[in-house]
Amino acid sequence: MSFSVLPADGGSGLQHVIGSCELNGEEGYPLLVNLWKRGSCKAHSTHSNFNFFLWTELQVELRNMSSPSLQQPSFLLANLKADATTKPLIQRCQDLLKIIDEYPAKELHLIFPWLVENVFGSLDGVISGWNLRLLHSRSNEFNLVLDFLSPSGPMMKLVYKLQAEEYKYEVPVNYLPGPVKACIQEGVLPDCPLFHNKLQFPLPGVLTLNVALNPFEFFMFNLAYCLIAPRNCLQPQLCSSTDSAYFVLVDLYLKYFLPIEGSVPASPFTDSRGSVAAPSPRASSVSFAGYGVHSPSLLKHHIFHQPSVNADPAAQEIWRSETLLQMFVEIWLHHYSLDLYQKLQSPQVKEPFNPSEEHVLVVRLLVKHLHAFSSSLKPEPPLSPAHSPPHTSPLEEFKRVVVQRFVQQKLYLFLQHCFGHWPLDASFRAVLETWLSYIQPWRYTGEKPNAQPDQNRTVPDKWEPFVHENLLLYTKLFQGFLNRATRTDLVNAKNALMVFRAAKVLAQPNLADMIQRGEAQCSAVSLIGAHTSITRI
Repeated sequence: MSFSVLPADGGSGLQHVIGSCELNGEEGYPLLVNLWKRGSCKAHSTHSNFNFFLWTELQVELRNMSSPSLQQPSFLLANLKADATTKPLIQRCQDLLKIIDEYPAKELHLIFPWLVENVFGSLDGVISGWNLRLLHSRSNEFNLVLDFLSPSGPMMKLVYKLQAEEYKYEVPVNYLPGPVKACIQEGVLPDCPLFHNKLQFPLPGVLTLNVALNPFEFFMFNLAYCLIAPRNCLQPQLCSSTDSAYFVLVDLYLKYFLPIEGSVPASPFTDSRGSVAAPSPRASSVSFAGYGVHSPSLLKHHIFHQPSVNADPAAQEIWRSETLLQMFVEIWLHHYSLDLYQKLQSPQVKEPFNPSEEHVLVVRLLVKHLHAFSSSLKPEPPLSPAHSPPHTSPLEEFKRVVVQRFVQQKLYLFLQHCFGHWPLDASFRAVLETWLSYIQPWRYTGEKPNAQPDQNRTVPDKWEPFVHENLLLYTKLFQGFLNRATRTDLVNAKNALMVFRAAKVLAQPNLADMIQRGEAQCSAVSLIGAHTSITRI
C-alpha cells in the first residue's frame, strides 16, 4: 500500500483521491468515500488544504485498519550485531560480501537500516559508525572501506538489490533541514521534490513524523548526513579533512553519478528482479520569485521537473544522479529559510546551524565538480533547415540546468550566512575559496589556459550570462567580504593573504565590466517595471 500527495490543481475531487492512492479496491473504496464525506463539510478550506487534510486522515485510517504485523526475529541481524563487537573490520566486510551475494532481498531488507547506521553512524551522533571522517589514507583499513562503499562496491550492490523490491525506510522529519522540516510541520509541500510523496504519519500514540525513502535515497541521505551529524567522540584532526575516507568517497560518488565524460553506468542488475526502476515522475516545474528585495532576475527558484522515466531509457538512470545531487544540496546547504535571510545582517540572530570547516571543504568539492560537470556539456551542432533539432540525452539536459536550478540559491544563502557569522580568523579561508571557486566556473572547464600571464588573462565572453545570473554572488558577497576585512587583523599574514586572493580574482580583466553591465541591465529592468506600474495607475 503506497501513498502520494493529493493533487492541488482543482481537479475532480474523489476521482483524484482514488487516483492518488493504491488501495485494495473493495476495502479501500468505502474508506475513501467515507473520508470524502467527512472532508466535504470543510468547503470553506482551499482545495490544497482540503486535500492535505484528506490525505492526512486517509493515512491514519489505513494504518489503524491493519495492526502492525510483528516481524520474525532476524537471526542474520543478530549474528551481524554480535560480530560487530568481536570481529575485525576486514573479516566483517568479507562476511558481508558473501551475505549480499547469497541472501535474498527479504532477509537483506531486515539488516539494511542497521548496516547503514553501523557504517555512517547514527543520526543523533551517539553511534560513531566506521568514523569515515577520521579514517585517513595512512590507515590499514582505508582502502578496504573505500572498496566496500564505492559506487560499484558491495554496499551499492545491496542498495540496488533492495531497490528492485521497492522497500521503504523511514527517517524522522526532525533530522531534515530546518526549512524542509518547517514546511512539513505546517502542512506545506517542501520546494524540493525529493521529499514529496514521502510523509508517513505515525500510529496512534506515536508523536514522531517520518519520511519514507527508497533504498537509494536512504543510503544517500545517510551518506550526506554523516558530514553534519554531531560526533561527541571526534578526535582533533591530525590530517587534512580532504584526505579522509569520507571526502574521498564523496568525490567518488560525484564522479560516478555526475560523470564529466561518458554516461552514468547502468545498475549492476540486468534480470527482471534486479533491474532498478526509477521512482514515479515528479510534478511539472514551477518558478518562484527571488529573495527579499532583490530582483527576481538575479536569483531564481525552481522545482526541477524530472522527465517521464518511460520516455527515454537513459532517463531510467538519470534519476539516481538527480537524487544524489538533491540530497547533497538539501542536507549540506539548505539550512536557512527566507525569513532568516532577511535577518542575516544582524549578528544578534541565533543561528540554528553552523557549518564546520570540514563541511565547507566538502561543499567546495561539490561546487568544483558541478562546474566541471556542467562545462562538459557537448556543444549543439549547427541546425540545418532540413532537419529537426537533434535529440539531447537526459544527462546532457541535466548538465545544462544543474548549477542554476539546484545549487545557486541555496549556496548563496549558505555563503551569506558564513560571511556574516564565521569567526574572524584564518579558518575563513575555506569559505573564501568556496566562494571564489563558484564565481570562477571558467577554471574548471578542462581547457588549457592560454599563455598570458595571470594578471593579463581575461574572462571568456561566453561566461557573461553566468555572471549576470549570479550577480549577487559577485556584488553582495564581495560587500560582505569587505565588511569582514575591515574587522580582521590584517597584520596576520594569513588574513592579509585572503584579502589579496579576493582582490586578485575580482580584478581579472573584463570581469568588472561584465558585472557592471549586469547591474545596468537590472537597473533598466527595475526602471521599466516602475514605469509600467506608474502608467497603469
